[in-house]
Amino acid sequence: MFTGNVTHKLDPKSRLAIPAGWRAAQGVELSIIDAMSDGYPILKCYTREAFAEKIMQIRVQSEARGIDPGDIDRYIGIITGRSIQAEVSSQGKLLIPKAQRERTKLTDTATIVGRGSYFEIWAPADFEAVNSPEAIAKLELDKLFHILS
Repeated sequence: MFTGNVTHKLDPKSRLAIPAGWRAAQGVELSIIDAMSDGYPILKCYTREAFAEKIMQIRVQSEARGIDPGDIDRYIGIITGRSIQAEVSSQGKLLIPKAQRERTKLTDTATIVGRGSYFEIWAPADFEAVNSPEAIAKLELDKLFHILS
């Protein structure tokens, strides 16, 4: 279970230290997907098993809604086409490829955010922007549950 968030420096080889509590991912192959969140570029990191499960959920839920099978295949194709495979090293580090680093505006630091079954990698300024008190105040669910504000 990936929970919490931390900001770490990227080392000179563009590797990012994964939080110690997540080291169960060590040696595990990850699927890293170029994605967007709240208009900001991010990287979503799934274990191989969680990625396969997510793809299956998309297929099953889409079929249940009667979505055209060709559209489902195209959507899954876009997701898999945007993903790369990477492995957490024995030192607990994940290599962030140059193209993904540039697209997400990662320079010398990155914020790693747990999302339960996966984690995200953000540019620290972008993560701070979506978690500002002003941004949280706009969330309809928080207006209902009042957990964050």
